[in-house]
Amino acid sequence: MVLLAGLLSLQCTACVYARIFYFNTPTLAAPTYFDERTVLASSHPRPLARAAAPATFPMRRLRARSFASFEELLERNDTRALLVLHHDAVIYEHYFGNVTAETRLPAFSMSKTFAAVLVGCAQMDGLVSSVHQHLVDFIPELATRPRYDEITLEHLLRMTSGIDFTEESVAGARLYYTTNLLSSAYVYDVKWPPGQHYEYGSINAQLLWQVLHRQLGGKTVARYFQDRLWDALGAERPAAWSLDSNDSGVEKFAAGLNATTRDYARLGMLFQHDGRVGDRTVVPEPWVRESLLENEVSGVLHTTDGAVRRGRYQWFLTLDGGSYFAKGYHGQYIFVNRARDVVIVRFGEGYGQVDWLSLFQQIADYLPVRDGPHP
Repeated sequence: MVLLAGLLSLQCTACVYARIFYFNTPTLAAPTYFDERTVLASSHPRPLARAAAPATFPMRRLRARSFASFEELLERNDTRALLVLHHDAVIYEHYFGNVTAETRLPAFSMSKTFAAVLVGCAQMDGLVSSVHQHLVDFIPELATRPRYDEITLEHLLRMTSGIDFTEESVAGARLYYTTNLLSSAYVYDVKWPPGQHYEYGSINAQLLWQVLHRQLGGKTVARYFQDRLWDALGAERPAAWSLDSNDSGVEKFAAGLNATTRDYARLGMLFQHDGRVGDRTVVPEPWVRESLLENEVSGVLHTTDGAVRRGRYQWFLTLDGGSYFAKGYHGQYIFVNRARDVVIVRFGEGYGQVDWLSLFQQIADYLPVRDGPHP
């Protein structure tokens, strides 16, 4: 039996590497790589308002005169979808290639931002009493591993757990392509004292999945996401969470959400309105505020977007503090500028040659500031 188990383990490992070799770098076709669990559209959908006239963005004002039009700039720089909301109304929406408003696109690591919000919902619902609870309170078998008993949920949210997981390595690829996440989540050592070292790693989000899973009494995490967040946001279209496999049935919490461009924008709107949709509190205002405070441990990060700061609960912050954004692999963004009341969603097959944060800020600056206090 031991030999058989060993052979099966080797076969499973080979399967993971075969998937890495076959799929290689993920693309916007990633939802087709995996089994999935459907998330139904809201029972009370809230169609996005549309401006009376769509906005136009002159190249002179955007300092991009080498392009004949804004659409040419987008298309020549690997964009597949761009949506701009101003005062909660769609003022610009354009798609390229085979992508349409109904296309379900992978959030990649923007999934982590949705996952963090769902943890906030769980705290509001009493499934989690505090982010200062220890991981081993929910997964007691990890108490036998050195230093795992020091990790709190907040450490996981902030990616300061100290777990020795390097995202840009085979470990990251294995976690993304494995067909059995449960067998992959507990194998990493804690290298640094929890709370003292920032290390970006999808393993943190996947451990948060396990926390929610064990508190839901048999309900899937995707169903909790549907009932607690997607429905409340007023999503117009179904979404899906990619699974490691149908047999294992574990949602890929770090990078597995798939939805339409318009429905992704609702997360930006939720945070613009301090966690409310209409008169309903979806996630508490203190959670929103805490999410957007600087994660002091991470300091200034140098990323593909230049120098940015990390928010505490899976947002990035611009250095000037005026905007924040969720970001996914290959240049997927949910960008929010609070002062201008602007939400921008961009999906692409790469970054092209554009400094997207700068462009988003130029778009926001081009639009008028809201009169009076923000609602």
